[in-house]
Formats: sequence, structure tokens, C-alpha cells
Amino acid sequence: MGTPKSAALAITEGVPEVRIRSMMGEWLVYFREKMVGTIEDGQLYVAPVPSARLLLPEAPLRAPHPGAKARLVVQDTEDKARLTALFSAVWAELPAPVKK
Repeated sequence: MGTPKSAALAITEGVPEVRIRSMMGEWLVYFREKMVGTIEDGQLYVAPVPSARLLLPEAPLRAPHPGAKARLVVQDTEDKARLTALFSAVWAELPAPVKK
């Protein structure tokens, strides 16, 4: 279906050090230059690292599209301070990006 850029920006707006990048009609979410999640079909998904599971204990774990790895579904994207804390926690647990 694809997520419009305006919808992806509405989800990430107000979160410092975040950028989105288009990928096949959906969006990759980068925080401090590490990919922390995706926005697909208007829904935010984040990597299921231990800190994210602690911050989102009730979040369902599901694949954003067929063949994708399961990710945590972020159901409340309105609280930007909480979203910033979530992205920061996920960022700290992810490996550094591979240099090309």
C-alpha cells in the first residue's frame, strides 16, 4: 500500500536526530545515523532489542511485511519524549553501521 511521506513525517516529527529514508514505498527510520526501525502501512516498527521490550512490554511482535524479520509495533507515537527515549535505547544496543 505504501505510507505517504506526510504520514511518516507526522510520526517522527518532534524527535531530534531522526531522519527517514524512502525504501520501496515505505520508510526506514534512522536515529543518530543507525536504522532503528521502519514505518510501513502507517505503522512504526522498531528493532526488538531488550531495552525496547522493556519500554514496550505490551507491544506485539510481528513482521511489517512478508519475509521481514519480526519487529515490535509501536502503538503510541504521539508522545515524542517517549519516542525519543525509545529510539535512544534501541540505538544504544544496535551495532555501528557498516561503512561502505
